[in-house]
Amino acid sequence: MAGIQSSTAPSAFAGARSRPWWRELWRYRQEYLFIAPFFIIFGCFHLFPLGWALFLSFNRWSGFGPMQFVGLDNYRAVLAEQQVRLALLNTLIFTAVLVPTGVLLSLAFANLLNIRDLAWRGLFRTIYFLPFVTSTVIVAIVFQMVFDNSYGWANDILHTAGIPPVKWLSSPVWAKVVIVLLAHWQGLGYNILIMLGGLQSIEREIYDAAEIDGASKGRLFWSITVPLMRPVMLFVTIVGTIGVLNMFIQPYILTSGGPQNATLTMTLRLYQLAFASTRYGDGAALGFVIGALVVVVTMLQLRFLRAWRQ
Repeated sequence: MAGIQSSTAPSAFAGARSRPWWRELWRYRQEYLFIAPFFIIFGCFHLFPLGWALFLSFNRWSGFGPMQFVGLDNYRAVLAEQQVRLALLNTLIFTAVLVPTGVLLSLAFANLLNIRDLAWRGLFRTIYFLPFVTSTVIVAIVFQMVFDNSYGWANDILHTAGIPPVKWLSSPVWAKVVIVLLAHWQGLGYNILIMLGGLQSIEREIYDAAEIDGASKGRLFWSITVPLMRPVMLFVTIVGTIGVLNMFIQPYILTSGGPQNATLTMTLRLYQLAFASTRYGDGAALGFVIGALVVVVTMLQLRFLRAWRQ
């Protein structure tokens, strides 16, 4: 009997392999029908635009008339452009400032919110997360009102304290500071939520055992919390880096990339090329340059941070 089963099984498998692909497709038509919406949406709104942008990056086109194939000229043009290089420098500066401070601040606030006997803990958690669910446009408009050079609330407070007003949005340095504050205000709540989830996953018995051995609060933090939170910190670092490398709304609403292109980012320059100058080919090429930058920076972070985890 076993010999019969073993002899018929390969023939059945061979028969299944010899069927035409369209018969197999028709055989499982109901299953394919149920998963079809995802592939249709993905193809229409993700795969097709990506392919179109890749094709467009090798052509010169202003939106009207025929396209002109230029090969890699669009990539050479955007890489040689002074504004793109300045935007790359600004983006890297924002990344170097926002990512480490975002990880440290979110970890510190998450530790405060994780205190068991903290009064109004649920209210504080809601307050910290509220800016994240608020529209970035609304938050940016509020920041523009606060840091306006003429009638901003920040300068009113400085005037009351006898301090000269600061040109928040007209100074290259202070404009970067305002962008950093806005980015933290908008994204810190999400990082705190992730950090808080990681802290609550640590068993309380580990802290209790260390306290019995005489460990101080600082020793508990550096010897238990930080090592066990390394995977969560790695996730927050990578997600934060990708977000900063694609930062657009904050500088667009507050400064439009000024003053003197001090807050010009890569994605904001992409917007200027594609939609303000109708250089769609250059904009598409810059988009793929930004994508390559995100991949390279993320891979470098994964390499170094994974070594730090061990």
